[in-house]
Amino acid sequence: MILESVSKEPKGRENVAGRVKGLFNRRSKAQALALSFGLALSLGSNGVLADINTVPLVAPLYHGGDLLQKQLFKGLELSVTTGRDLAIFSVAGMSLDAYILTLPLDAPTKTRVIARLSDPFYSIPLGHFLYLFYDRYSRAENRDQFRDYLLSQYGKEQIAPWQHSLFSLEEQVKDNTEPTVEANDRREGMTLNRQLVAMLVTVYDRLFNNDDWALGKKLPEHYRYLGDSPEDLALIADIQPLIINEIGKYVGSLPEGDMRSALELIIEDGKAENAAKVNNKAQAITVTLIDFVRLNVLKAYRQYALPAQRAKAFSAWMQASLKEDPKGLSDFLASWSQRPRAVQITVDGLSQGLMQALVAPNSGPYLKEVLARDAALSQLTPASAMGRPQHTPKQDFLRQLVKHGATDQYYLPFFKALYRRSENGIATGGISSTPTISVRNLPIIKTGAAVSGQGGTGIPNFHFVDRTRDRAYYFFGNDALQLENLAESRGMRTMFDRLNYLKTLNCNAQYDWNAQTSFDALVNLGLGEAIRDFGEQRCLNELSLRAEAEKGLQHRVAAVREQLEAYDKMGAWRLFSRMSLRAKLNEQLNELALLSEQAMPDYLLIYNPWPDHFAHFKGPFSDEIIAPTGELNRLDYWLGRLDKVYRDAGIYPQTLWGMAGDHGLAPVYHTLNPELVLQDALKQRGVELKISKISSDEGEGPKITNNLNPPSLHGVDLVIASTAGGNYMLDFFNSDRGWQVQPLYQELTRFKVREGKALDMVSLLADELQESLDYLVVRQSDCTLDSCSVRLVGYRNGQRRDEMISRELGVIRYQALDAKGAPELLALAQSNPYLPPLSDVQLSAKQQLLELCLGSAKGCSAGQWRSLAAMSPRPDAVVQLAHLYDEDRAGTINLFPKEGFGYNTLVPGRHAGEHYLEKDAFIGFWGEPSKPGKRLGPLDNGSLAPTLYQYLTGEQVEAGDNGWGYPSVLSSLN
Repeated sequence: MILESVSKEPKGRENVAGRVKGLFNRRSKAQALALSFGLALSLGSNGVLADINTVPLVAPLYHGGDLLQKQLFKGLELSVTTGRDLAIFSVAGMSLDAYILTLPLDAPTKTRVIARLSDPFYSIPLGHFLYLFYDRYSRAENRDQFRDYLLSQYGKEQIAPWQHSLFSLEEQVKDNTEPTVEANDRREGMTLNRQLVAMLVTVYDRLFNNDDWALGKKLPEHYRYLGDSPEDLALIADIQPLIINEIGKYVGSLPEGDMRSALELIIEDGKAENAAKVNNKAQAITVTLIDFVRLNVLKAYRQYALPAQRAKAFSAWMQASLKEDPKGLSDFLASWSQRPRAVQITVDGLSQGLMQALVAPNSGPYLKEVLARDAALSQLTPASAMGRPQHTPKQDFLRQLVKHGATDQYYLPFFKALYRRSENGIATGGISSTPTISVRNLPIIKTGAAVSGQGGTGIPNFHFVDRTRDRAYYFFGNDALQLENLAESRGMRTMFDRLNYLKTLNCNAQYDWNAQTSFDALVNLGLGEAIRDFGEQRCLNELSLRAEAEKGLQHRVAAVREQLEAYDKMGAWRLFSRMSLRAKLNEQLNELALLSEQAMPDYLLIYNPWPDHFAHFKGPFSDEIIAPTGELNRLDYWLGRLDKVYRDAGIYPQTLWGMAGDHGLAPVYHTLNPELVLQDALKQRGVELKISKISSDEGEGPKITNNLNPPSLHGVDLVIASTAGGNYMLDFFNSDRGWQVQPLYQELTRFKVREGKALDMVSLLADELQESLDYLVVRQSDCTLDSCSVRLVGYRNGQRRDEMISRELGVIRYQALDAKGAPELLALAQSNPYLPPLSDVQLSAKQQLLELCLGSAKGCSAGQWRSLAAMSPRPDAVVQLAHLYDEDRAGTINLFPKEGFGYNTLVPGRHAGEHYLEKDAFIGFWGEPSKPGKRLGPLDNGSLAPTLYQYLTGEQVEAGDNGWGYPSVLSSLN
C-alpha cells in the first residue's frame, strides 16, 4: 500500500507541509459545502456544469470533485520534513540499515551509507527509493500466473498442441534469470538482482555525498534534467567512473545479447582516450543514470509524502465541517462514497477487427482473408526483396479457427462477454494516428493531446530531427528518458496533471510524474520479458489490497454517518455528551481520511505492452499471439482479474471503463532496406551522399545518444530512420530558404549533388522502390495547423500516380495531379476484404460520398472523408495524411511499404504502414455508466482520455481547448 503506517512528527518542530490556505474560515467552508451538495444555484448557469444532468450520476458527485480540486487539496506543500520515524520503515522485510548490509557494495561505500542513515535528508529519500525499486516490485511471486490458470482449466493434453516459444508445459524456471531462447529469438530482458540495486544505491550515495544536490525542504514541482552548466558537467565527471565500474560488474550478470553488447560499447567509451569523442556513450549513459536516479528519488518521495498530506488536509476539513455543519458533512460523505471512478487501459497493438474476429470467428471474412493472403504473399518472390524475416510464424491456431471456429469457454472469456454486453460501446473502427507507431500514439491515448501545437505532445514518430537544436532523437535507447521532458516542453498535460486533486494510480505507463502511486513503465519493460506478468501481478496485488481497504472504508463511512446523525440530533444542552462524541468523531474522521488514501483510486491508468512486443518477433497471427496460450488470451485473463477486483471492492456500478490500442499489426514476408537501394542507385549515377542513419532496424538493439554532445547533422545530406518495419522517414536539408526549413516537393526534384548537376530525389525513390512502395508523401506547400498540401507518389499497374491532398479552413480536397481520372492510391473506391460486404444502404451512402468528395472541386469535411474511408481498406487515410506534416519534425519524405513488405526489419510483424491491419485500432467503453443507444462509429483512439475525464469531472471537453486534441464522446454513451 502507499501508506504503510503513519509517520510521527518530531516534537518541537512544526510540520508546515500540511497547510491548506484559506480552508477553514467560515466563508470558505460554507462555499465548499455548497459546492459539494450542489446547492449553489448560481452554478446552474455555468456552461461547464450545465450538462451534468446528462451524465448518469447526480450532480453532487461532480461538485464533490470540484470541492476537492478548488478547496480541499489546493496548495498542498510536499516537504522532506514530512515523516521522520525511520523505525517504521523497512525494505525487503528488514530495517533499512540491515538491508544495506545485504547488498554487494564495496566496503567504503557500505560504511559510508550506513553512517549517513542517521541524516533524514539522506535516509528517507533513499528508503523510499529502495521501496520503489525493491519492495514494490518484489511484492509478488514471480510465477507465470496465466500459465497456472490455463493448467487449472485445461488438461495437459488439451493445451499441448498450443505450446510455442513463449509457452511450454515443461516446468518453468523458478529464478529470475533470463530463460534460454532459440538463436533467432531476439527478445531482450533484464533482471532486478542485488547487483543492480547495489549499483543504484552507489549512484545515489555519490549524488548525495555532499549538499550540492538534495531535496531540500520543499520538493520541486518538476524535475530539472541535467544540462551543460559547469555544475552539471562537474557532477557528471565525478560520477562517470563510478557508473562505468558498476556497469562492468552488472554486465557479468547478463546473458549474451544486444543489451550486453550495448553496455560493453559504453565501457569502451569510458576509457580516457575516448573522453573527447562526440556522442561519447559513457557520458551519455552517466547522464541518463543520474537523471534516472534523481528523477525516481523525487518521484518515490512525492508518492510517499502526498497521501499523508492529503489525509491530513481531508481530516482537518472534515473536522472543521463537523463543528459547523454535521448534517452537511454526512450528506457529503454519502455523495463522496458514490463518486465516479474511471479505469483507462492502453494496450499496445490491440486491433478491433482482430478481436471481433477472434471472439466470433464465423461472423465475417477477417480470418479467412488473413490466411488466404498469407498463402499468396508467402509464395511471392519479389525481384527487389533483399530477404525474409528471421522467424517464420507458427500459425496452427489460425488455421483451426478458420476451419472449425472456436467454442472454447476459456478462450477470451472477458472479450466475449465485453462484445456480448457492451458492443455498442466499442467503436466499429478505432483510428490510429499516422504513422501508426507507439511513441506517437501512446501519449495521444493516455492524455488526449494532439501531436502538434501548444499543448500537444510534439512527438511525431519513433524518431525525428529537431532542426532548431541540431539534434536527432530515437526512442529505442536512452532517449526514451527524454520523452516526458520533450512533451512537457510543449505544454502537454497528462490525466495525472489534470486530476492531481483525485486519488490516482499508474500501472506501467509513462508520463506519470503527477501520479500518486506508480509502477514504472521502463522497469516493467525491462523486467517483464524475463519475468512474465511482472507488471500485471504487482498492479493487481496493489489493487487487491486497496479493494479490501475500500470495503473497510465504506463500512467506516456508514458508521460515521450514523454517529453524525446522532450528533446532529443531540441537544445543545448536552454539552459534555456532545464534546465526548465530537472527540470520538474527530478520531474516526482522521482514521477515515487515512483509510481513504489506501482505498481504490478515483482514476487508474494501465499500460500493457506485450501483444505488440511479441507480435513483432513472432508474427501478429502466430500462436504466440492468438492461441489460447498466447498474449491476447493472457491479456484477457488479467482484464478478468481486474474486473473482479472492482466488483469485489463494491465500486463497479460507478466506474466507467475505457480501453484503446495504439495500432494493429500486419505480417511481413519480404524485407528490404531502402537506403541500400538508394545508395546503389546513386552509385550508378556517380553520386555519393553523406547519409546518417539514426535508427536501429526492427529487431536490433537500442541506440545510445549523448544528450549533451550529440552528433551534429550539419554537413549531412540525408538523415534516414525506420519505424516498426513500416514507415520510413527521410530528412533532406537542401531548402533554398535555409538548413532548418523543410524542403518542398519542387526543391527535392532539383536536389544538387555536385556543381551543375541535380537529381529528382522524389522520382529516384519512387522509381527504384516501386515494387515495394505503397506510396510516399512529401510537402507540396509549407504546412501549418490551418493549411497544408501534400503530394502522394506511387505506382499502380506499372504507372506512376501523383496525387495531392490539401486542406484549408476545414475543407479537405483529394485529387489526381496527372489528369488520369480519380485518385486511386488510397483505394477509396475499393471495399475492405477483411470486413463483411457493405449493405445496399452503405453502398448507396458510399457512392454519394465518392461523388461529393471526389467528383467536384469543393472537397469535403474531415467527417465526410472519415465516413467514406471507413468503407474502404484504408480507414481515415485522407484525413490522417492531410495532417501528417502538422508537426515540422515529421520528416521531409515519408515512405510507406506495400502489404507484405517490411522496411529495415528482421522480424515478421510490422506497423506504421498504411495497411488496414495496422491502421485499425481498438477503442471502447463499458461499465454501468455506459449505455449507448447505438454502436460507436469510427473513432480516434485519442478520444479515450477526454471521455473519461469528462465523466470524472463533469467538465465539457472540446478538441482545441485547454490542451485537448480530441473530443469526448461521453454524450454518445448515455
